[in-house]
Amino acid sequence: MRLSSRTVWGWVLLLACVVPATATPLSGQLISPGKLATAHAELEGIRSCTQCHELLQRGVAPDRCLACHLPLASRIDVDEGFHASLTEDDCASCHKDHFGEDFALVRLDTLSFEHSLTGYGLEGKHENVSCRNCHTPTLIADEGVRDFKSEHGALARTYLGLPQDCTSCHSTDQPHEQQFGGRACTECHDTDGWPDAGGFDHEETNYRLTGSHRNVTCAECHETTTQGELPDFVQYVGVESSLCTSCHSDEHAGTMPGTCSSCHNTGGWRDIDRSHVESTFDHLVTGFTLEGRHAAAPCASCHQSASADPLEGVHITFLAGTEANAFPSPATGNCLSCHVDRHSGVFEDTPGTADCAQCHGQIDWLPAQFDLTRHNAETDFTLVGVHLVLACNDCHVPTDLPPTFEIAATTCHDCHTETDPHEGQFDGRSCDECHDVNRFEIQTFDHSTTRFLLDGAHENATCDDCHFTESDAGGVPFVRYKPIVSECRDCHGELT
Repeated sequence: MRLSSRTVWGWVLLLACVVPATATPLSGQLISPGKLATAHAELEGIRSCTQCHELLQRGVAPDRCLACHLPLASRIDVDEGFHASLTEDDCASCHKDHFGEDFALVRLDTLSFEHSLTGYGLEGKHENVSCRNCHTPTLIADEGVRDFKSEHGALARTYLGLPQDCTSCHSTDQPHEQQFGGRACTECHDTDGWPDAGGFDHEETNYRLTGSHRNVTCAECHETTTQGELPDFVQYVGVESSLCTSCHSDEHAGTMPGTCSSCHNTGGWRDIDRSHVESTFDHLVTGFTLEGRHAAAPCASCHQSASADPLEGVHITFLAGTEANAFPSPATGNCLSCHVDRHSGVFEDTPGTADCAQCHGQIDWLPAQFDLTRHNAETDFTLVGVHLVLACNDCHVPTDLPPTFEIAATTCHDCHTETDPHEGQFDGRSCDECHDVNRFEIQTFDHSTTRFLLDGAHENATCDDCHFTESDAGGVPFVRYKPIVSECRDCHGELT
């Protein structure tokens, strides 16, 4: 007689009803296809069959599974997780049992598993992480899952109960400490890499980045700091930024009024409001007081680019390291730091050095402050007599401008060559044998030093009675002193 499968199951269940209450698990194996897996071992025995199976029904009813697996049932109810995405509601189609105690109820192919079906897609760095790096007992946050799996000794095997927020898994990765409070990591970071804060927009902070600030790295402003017992971390919140000097050193050492932004902007340190600087800057703080012509000179006259065309007579020496500044700093040791030596080094060895200020003032270049007293004290040529009333240019002829003032002459003839009234009659003899510097006219001349002694009536004769004016070949008049006739008839003629 052939029996239908329904009839067979009916007899099996009927037999189960008449089995004494003291029946052993062995008796259950008479109708069981095999021993249950370890996870279901407590259901072993014929009296426990209906906890999973319905009478006269093949397989396992899904609602029977979920009646025990409450954490999983609650997730399916709210349409969350992998099992909620399945169209097949037959748990036994994936989770086979009755294959022995060592049989794995969950056989997951981690290489082909589509994690996005769980409601949490693996992206970026998460794609290469091993399953058990995340699915560990310590990271399970769902209390229901923890309680259920712990009760059944399966906490280390489950894949349920993980949260989806970053800090639950990365609780030890807190490089910001408590700076950002309850803000989600994903507001700035993504799973492509922790250092990349691509989601962060500095425009949303209290300090907008403009100009050159856009080109600096985060680390140039946000330094690693230590606070008490906390580990070292980068300071992002609470960084002082109210003043430029919070980050930048004061290159002017407190000499400039106002704040940096009064003159500078973030477009570049050398991009400044020159009109503001020139109208407000107090030059006294530099140690170089502007007086006379300097006070009226435009700033650019001295603080010009090293590559700019210099002004005539000016060759400015800048302090090292300031040449590229908007207002390069001139050296101010002496006038020659900026002004060309117009006297070609003639005064380098004079007392008081060759500084222009020894003779010239800042109000006007001329007249010079070099007077007769200094001329007699500081030069090798003492001015006396008519020399005292001469202008400087009478001797220091400005054949080159400006005059060098260097004169090699030491005798009268060296200077008076062009005005020799004697037309070479006394070559080789010094002028001061007859003349002095008080006046050119001869006051006393001892005629006895000549070849013609003046005696008798000759003593009363004037010089021009005997020494007549002549003209040279060029028509220039001069007085003849030598050679001259000395016979009586040469002057008085023949006696008759």
